[in-house]
Amino acid sequence: MSTTYLLVLLLGVVALTTPSFGTYESPNYGKPPTPVYKPPYGKPPPTYEPKPPKPPVYAPPKKEEPKPKPPVYEPPKKSPTYEPKPPKLPVYTPPKKEEPKPKPPVYEPPKKPPTYEPKPPKPPVYTPPKKEEPKSKPPVYEPPKKPPTYEPKPPKPPVYTPPKKEEPKPKPPVYEPPKKPPTYEPKPPKPPVYTPPKKEEPKPKPPVYEHPKKPPTSEPKPPVYTPPKKEEPKPKPPVYEAPKKPPTYEPKPPVYKPPVYEPPYGHYPGHPPVGKP
Repeated sequence: MSTTYLLVLLLGVVALTTPSFGTYESPNYGKPPTPVYKPPYGKPPPTYEPKPPKPPVYAPPKKEEPKPKPPVYEPPKKSPTYEPKPPKLPVYTPPKKEEPKPKPPVYEPPKKPPTYEPKPPKPPVYTPPKKEEPKSKPPVYEPPKKPPTYEPKPPKPPVYTPPKKEEPKPKPPVYEPPKKPPTYEPKPPKPPVYTPPKKEEPKPKPPVYEHPKKPPTSEPKPPVYTPPKKEEPKPKPPVYEAPKKPPTYEPKPPVYKPPVYEPPYGHYPGHPPVGKP
């Protein structure tokens, strides 16, 4: 008990003897809190990470331009000599064939006239007798029609028309307090947009040296061999053909047709025979 009592006394003495420095007040005490910047609703802005620098491209050292050579002595050109061309060989032309003489006309016997045999007469076609037209009936007596009677229609009842409503009087204008001007809050500044540096255009390459082309050499072509033409075969003489016989028409025999069975009048299959009840 004594130790605890002593400890409490010591703590009280220390608390009373220590000087008080007063309460700390912030400079923003009593002021409204500063608004915290909130990004606009939606996707976050893209973060642009700087790309690592590219390694330097190896550029070969430029070659020194060769010095111009002194002009070489060229002997004067000889004038072109025109050598006469060898004469062309004559082209072989075969001799023309003689036209064959016309042959005498071949004798043809006169043709026989065709023989026409009379055809058998056709049998007469059965034509049924004509039906007599029915006599015209006498006109039927019709009684005279009665004249139409017009009945007077009853008068229509008067239609009900409701009385007109009086127009309401205009109401006095209602007092409206003046509107407050809108308050514009400053928007936060936008972050700077990253623009990549422009690429340098490549330098044009020097022209490549090309060897001069050789002029075309024209050599004379050898003559082409053309085989001789084949002789056409001679036409064969016409073969004698015997005259054809005219066709003969033979009369056909008449075909026999059996008489068709006709049942008695008023009788048909399944009907009782005539004369029985």
